[in-house]
Amino acid sequence: MRRAFLFLMIAGGIAFLFGGHRGFAANPPDTQADLDGIAGEWSLLRATDNEMVVPQHRMDLRFWNASGELKGAILSQRNDGTETPLATSEFDGSTLRFKMKAPSGKSQAEMPTMVMTRSGGNFEGYWADRSGAKIGPKLKLVRPVI
Repeated sequence: MRRAFLFLMIAGGIAFLFGGHRGFAANPPDTQADLDGIAGEWSLLRATDNEMVVPQHRMDLRFWNASGELKGAILSQRNDGTETPLATSEFDGSTLRFKMKAPSGKSQAEMPTMVMTRSGGNFEGYWADRSGAKIGPKLKLVRPVI
C-alpha cells in the first residue's frame, strides 16, 4: 500500500511538473482572448473630451494580436493608410502599456510610457516617465464613433 501511494505521488508530481507546464504559457487562453478584445482601432483623447464628438486633435491607434503578442501603431491623421509602429505594447488583462518609437536624437529609454487601466469598455491613464511619475493630463482610449 505504501509503495502504491509513493508511486502515485511521484507520478502526480511528474505530471504536474511537465504536463502542467502548458498551463503557464506566456499567453494563457484568457490573455489570448483579452488581446483579441483590444484589437482594432482606438482614439486617444483627453479624459474630459466628449467621445461622441471626437476632436481633430487626437491620436488614433490600432492594436492587433500577432501570434499572442500585442502589437500597435499610430495611424496617420491624413487618412492615407500610413502607420507608425509603436516601440512596445503590452496588455496583461487589466493594464495597457505602450511606448512610441524615439525620434532621431532621443534614446528609447527617454520616451514616456502610456499606462492605462480598463474603465468600462475604454481605458484611462497617463503618460509616465522612467520613474513612473505621471506626465500631463489624464487621457482616455475609446473606440471611434462610426
